[in-house]
Amino acid sequence: MGRKAEFSDQQIIDVGLALEQKGESVSPFAIRNRLNGGSSVRIKQVWDTFIQDRLSRSPDESDQVEVDLPAEIMETLGRNIDTATKQLQKLAAESYKTAQEVAEKRVKSTIDEYKAKVTVLEEAENQATLALESSDKKIDELESQIEELLTKNEFLVSENARISGMLDSYKVRIDQLELIDKSYNELLREYGKLEGRLEALKIKPNERIEESNQNLA
Repeated sequence: MGRKAEFSDQQIIDVGLALEQKGESVSPFAIRNRLNGGSSVRIKQVWDTFIQDRLSRSPDESDQVEVDLPAEIMETLGRNIDTATKQLQKLAAESYKTAQEVAEKRVKSTIDEYKAKVTVLEEAENQATLALESSDKKIDELESQIEELLTKNEFLVSENARISGMLDSYKVRIDQLELIDKSYNELLREYGKLEGRLEALKIKPNERIEESNQNLA
């Protein structure tokens, strides 16, 4: 009980791609929630490796279709391309100069800002991963304790049944002893009565005569 489910690299990647297609944020925790388990550390390693491999691949070149054009159109097109190219070069140079001046002021601060954000997010993710791993271990410990408590509970139920049986037996015995005690008390009373009668029978005859005369007078 309490063991985290293991998933293949492809299962992890498929879930990450599915999240991307839906426009959702892809993170080890989002993938783990979709999988309903797994190690966040391993999921992060698999997904990061997949992203690096994908970025390192060169995109497929599109098939080029060549079309033969008349010489007049090609000549006109060439002149237009030269003119447009010169204009674009001039515009690009001016735009680049302006953009460079503005960009140089912003790039460094922007890079520093994003680096700081990335550092904060990575730290938060690491802390969350550690917390999640700690929670998983705690769940394992609690489930182990539950198993121990269930075993103890079964023993206590059995012991309670045994003690209840003993109590019932003792109650029956007590009832029997009470009946015996009651009978014994009745015998004592009967014994007392018989003992009194016996004492009366032990009186001498002349004492009886005197006692009778006294009663007659």
